[in-house]
Amino acid sequence: MLRLWACLLLLGSIQIQAVPFYGDFMPHLTHPLPAHRNLFAPLPYAPFAPLAPLEPQDPMHAQASQRMASVWSGPAPLAPQLHSSSHLLPLFSSGYDTEFVPLEHQQQPQGRQETAATVPAQTPNGVEQKPFNVDTITTDVNSPNPAIFFQQSFPFFGNEFFNSFGGFGFGAAQEPWWKGPNVCTEKEEDETVATETEAEETVDTFGQERDGVTNVVRSPLFGQFQFSVNSCAEKPNKHVCTKIVNQNGKKKTLTLTRQCCYGYGRPRNADFTTPCEKIDIKDVEATASDMGAKQFLESARTAGELADMLGAGSGKKVTLFVPNDAAFMEYRGHHQQENNVEDAKAEASKPSIYKLHAVLGEVQLEDVPNEKLLQTELPDQKIRINSYQLPAALGLEPYRFAANCVPIEKHDKLSEQALVHTLGGVLKPLTKNLMDIIRERADMSIMRTVLEKTNLSAMLEDDKPVTIFVPTDAAFDKLEPHLRRALKEGRGCASNILKNHLLDLTFCSLATVPGAKTTAYNLLGEPLLLNRTHRAANQTGPTPIYINNLAKIIDADIMGTNGVLHVIDTILPTESALPMTSLMSQKNLTIFQRLLEASGYDDQFDDLDNVTIFAPTDKALQNTEWARMLKEQPELLNHNLDLLEFLNYHVVKPMIKTCDLSEKSLPTVAGSSVRLNLYSTHALFSDVMNRATVNCARLVHFDDESCGSVLHQVDRALTPPKNNMLKLLEANPNYSKFLELVRKANLTQLLSNDSRSLTLLVPKNDVFEELNESGEGSKPADPMALVKTHIVEDVVCCAGIIPTNWPFVRSIESISGQHLRITRDRRPKIENAGVTKCDVVATNGILHEINDIIVPRPQRQQQQRPQLIPPGAGYQPQGDFDVFF
Repeated sequence: MLRLWACLLLLGSIQIQAVPFYGDFMPHLTHPLPAHRNLFAPLPYAPFAPLAPLEPQDPMHAQASQRMASVWSGPAPLAPQLHSSSHLLPLFSSGYDTEFVPLEHQQQPQGRQETAATVPAQTPNGVEQKPFNVDTITTDVNSPNPAIFFQQSFPFFGNEFFNSFGGFGFGAAQEPWWKGPNVCTEKEEDETVATETEAEETVDTFGQERDGVTNVVRSPLFGQFQFSVNSCAEKPNKHVCTKIVNQNGKKKTLTLTRQCCYGYGRPRNADFTTPCEKIDIKDVEATASDMGAKQFLESARTAGELADMLGAGSGKKVTLFVPNDAAFMEYRGHHQQENNVEDAKAEASKPSIYKLHAVLGEVQLEDVPNEKLLQTELPDQKIRINSYQLPAALGLEPYRFAANCVPIEKHDKLSEQALVHTLGGVLKPLTKNLMDIIRERADMSIMRTVLEKTNLSAMLEDDKPVTIFVPTDAAFDKLEPHLRRALKEGRGCASNILKNHLLDLTFCSLATVPGAKTTAYNLLGEPLLLNRTHRAANQTGPTPIYINNLAKIIDADIMGTNGVLHVIDTILPTESALPMTSLMSQKNLTIFQRLLEASGYDDQFDDLDNVTIFAPTDKALQNTEWARMLKEQPELLNHNLDLLEFLNYHVVKPMIKTCDLSEKSLPTVAGSSVRLNLYSTHALFSDVMNRATVNCARLVHFDDESCGSVLHQVDRALTPPKNNMLKLLEANPNYSKFLELVRKANLTQLLSNDSRSLTLLVPKNDVFEELNESGEGSKPADPMALVKTHIVEDVVCCAGIIPTNWPFVRSIESISGQHLRITRDRRPKIENAGVTKCDVVATNGILHEINDIIVPRPQRQQQQRPQLIPPGAGYQPQGDFDVFF
């Protein structure tokens, strides 16, 4: 007891620091191991901290200008978030601790990583976005070191745990490079008052997460509370750790950057223990020559512009984007041919060309966020930097970089005067936005008109980054007439079709990799699959890129001030934006679609909004009178009012998907109603409705959306009923004997009441005649009881009758109180009678023709306890779903 009190007193004098602990057991599945890792690599010795929290990605929500474009193998990579967690492991410290706890052993891939000091772009819910990803064809992923896996799963043991067992350890301790020689350290500290949003991410006493109300965190029972988040990121030549401490409403951010000192560096993809070593720094022209890009700087020096590009001796740091020799020579030849000048070198010596490739400041690409605009030394001209993460399985560098969609081939090479990056092309001045470019192109006149009619042109004139795949005028000619008309007039869902061609980020062709599938998400949130083909043996120039295996990019990477434009040869359709007639054609509902066209009302159907269409399949229509007329006398269908009534009877309002269906009657556009019924086909779970009918026609395919409406396919044409049950009996002479019994039972009013929903089971006359011949056909003593046994107060379509066996027996209840077992063999069966003709629709229900008379049976006396006997002679089910145990 004394020892317990001593511990409590000690706790009262200690400040509590809570550090988040995250039990992510398999981080290597979402962050592939670097290439230098092997199964039994020695474990590095360094203090270890909890893993950064991982959040799922949602490419649908984020400001495009803040996104980091990524390419990934399998699922999109997960990004660390700086916020509190409900899973916390409290640690104790003796003061306001500012020491950094590195996380470099989380096995993050080498290459460009976001530092914690630069918080990734987030949506309001705190999830960083990944606009596209790549699934590689190869699946060769390095196996994780078991020690590293264990440490990632149980970080609270620390590195010392694995090397504290003598010869049983996992390897000798090794120092990371940033603890070695030639490393310079820079420390930054910033203190602010926590905002209301940050105050919500507070941790109450004993590490319990709660919603913050104010910026002040209540002190716990013992000592003062502080909450901190540590995060580290490692790059080839830089290690950045950030610690964010929130104490009593004050937010303190401490950033410690360790990097190779000037003149020192590390090879790319080097082991984390490889120290910073002396590098050979040369003159900028010699450096560019070593990188295969000497022609551009020689031309700049000849033109007298090189000194201005390098800051004119001001001593300021400069970054040069230098085209390689092949790209620059191609640029010279192209301008000589275009401008018909003899001295191509003089043409290429324009000052704007050179200053466009120079940026003040030392710009290391691994520190530049995606979509960053760099101001060049040429006034009003900027370079847009984009980065695309590649899957490790491809064996390439972790990232590809582009400057105005020109590939950056080699980067971050230090020279005496500047930091040098080499390009696979020459940058050109950008003066027009994407909409201006489209207006100037003669082969994009239709696209320009559609963009302006749908008001999407404003997006292409804004400053936010956009990618648009623009079909040529010839691509519009490939469309079927209804879709082409809708697009040209800007009606219906034309804007949705255009949004299928738009991305809210800059997507350069560089992002596509041969042998991998690149997925980008458009403004509809739908994926676009881009596939770059492999280069043929004798092929020159870039390999073609296909979108959704449908459209080919015929002119790529046309840059504007606000993004990039790619020209495609085919329009990218999306089902959610197709006109209804186009969707029917795509779903092979050709007869119904041709009837619409032949009637002349197809445009009227395309203009419908918020409707549900039950379209019969071709099999359901092929033997109808309408199909015969369509084939033999199509001219009689033009503006045929009977045909219009038939078509409109398949359309109801509003738009109803299958998940919203319920048993009810819905008015059609034709005026009369259709009846929806739901049934279960599960023998055990009879309450799970998984089959739907409309006027007893079964829905066989459903939920195809089209421009604010929905299309369901049914296996039978729908015809408006003209008669009630009584009139159906009177109109068919084969039902005269049953009709006689109905009249004797005084039930004619029941069968003529249009407000009822009935199922009538009708034996034909020959059934009664067979019974008379066999001597069993004496007149029933109680005609009313017999007729009532054949009437059910519900609509039971044949589609709702399924095979059932004991003990899963289903029954329906007639209005006489009899429970009639229903099942299906070769045909639907109700008690002893088989159904020979199904689903004759009346205004007040349906009629089934049966091949036997259902004779009423006396009710079985109520049993005190259930009898465990199978159904047989004398058995009467007691409910709609009788189960025997």
